[in-house]
Amino acid sequence: MTNAFLPRFLFCLGLLLPVPAFAQEVAPGPTDPSAVKSPLKSTLVEEAKPELKRPASPGEATEVQALIYVIDIDEINSADQSFAASVYYEARWNSPLLQHAGPGPLHVDLADIWNPRLTIIGQQNSWKSYPETAEILPDGTVIYRQKVWGHFSQPLNLHDFPFDRQELSIQLVAPGFSEKQVSITPWVGELGRTSNLAPHFSLPDFDILSFEAKSAPYYPDQGPIGVAGYEMKIQVARQPEYYILKVILPLCLIVIMSWLPRWLNPEQSGTNIGISTSAFLTLVAYLFAITVLLPRISYITRIDRFIMLSTLTVFSGLIQTVTNTYLLKGESIQNKRLVAQLDFWSRILYPVILVAVIVISFVL
Repeated sequence: MTNAFLPRFLFCLGLLLPVPAFAQEVAPGPTDPSAVKSPLKSTLVEEAKPELKRPASPGEATEVQALIYVIDIDEINSADQSFAASVYYEARWNSPLLQHAGPGPLHVDLADIWNPRLTIIGQQNSWKSYPETAEILPDGTVIYRQKVWGHFSQPLNLHDFPFDRQELSIQLVAPGFSEKQVSITPWVGELGRTSNLAPHFSLPDFDILSFEAKSAPYYPDQGPIGVAGYEMKIQVARQPEYYILKVILPLCLIVIMSWLPRWLNPEQSGTNIGISTSAFLTLVAYLFAITVLLPRISYITRIDRFIMLSTLTVFSGLIQTVTNTYLLKGESIQNKRLVAQLDFWSRILYPVILVAVIVISFVL
């Protein structure tokens, strides 16, 4: 009796007790409005900071004043179509939202304020010397300074090599801003300081002729509107003395060597063939040696033309020596006279040919 009563008593007691709060919660069904998940909050700033907004009136471009100072040009690589340079550039713009009481300037990270994101077009590799910070004057003028050393690609016109002149371009652009949004103009300081070149460069084989710095939008495609930009163009001329002494003069001597058999007895065939063959082999070996001095390009330069014509001249001397040897085999008097006439006219013709090769290669 007692064993049967106890379970019934506990069951009735459980019905009379209040249900705990956690037991009253009902799992929301698929149609329950509370089951709809709220969108995840973005980790980005919900409201843009005013100082990150481009400082300009609606419909107007932000004026950025720029300065480029070329500290040094280390080399111009004709084979790689590039040049190495150390460049300092400076940019200034005004943002009324950044005005402060002063009295001195403030220094902030460049990423914390609006900036034109200036970069140099054609950088193959580069290293920046200064931190990415900006100086803010009390009136809201922002000054950004940077120094870059690196290699920059530069298409070169080498048709007149080694008597060529080139134009090097250092162009600052504001990526993401068209010329209607940002206007980059030359900056001129109170003392007249503006874009310029260092008085001396460690450039051994070029002379600096002139330079020009001006606003120049960058057009990555054929569109009518370009990216805001500022460009410095530097005109340089190659010093040809090295190539004259190392390439042109030795080739002229090899060509002269090839016509020496014309002054020797044509019947000394062994000596004549030996000189002509030596001249041609010397030319071939020399061409292999100077390959590193010549630009690796697909079109013909002036020095390429000179090398080809010189090679043909030396080879023609070898052919004439072999021809003379063949004609003298029969010991015919008529052939001997013909060989003598050929040698006589060759003594006059070969110097004329060498002068013509030089004129065709480097003058015309």
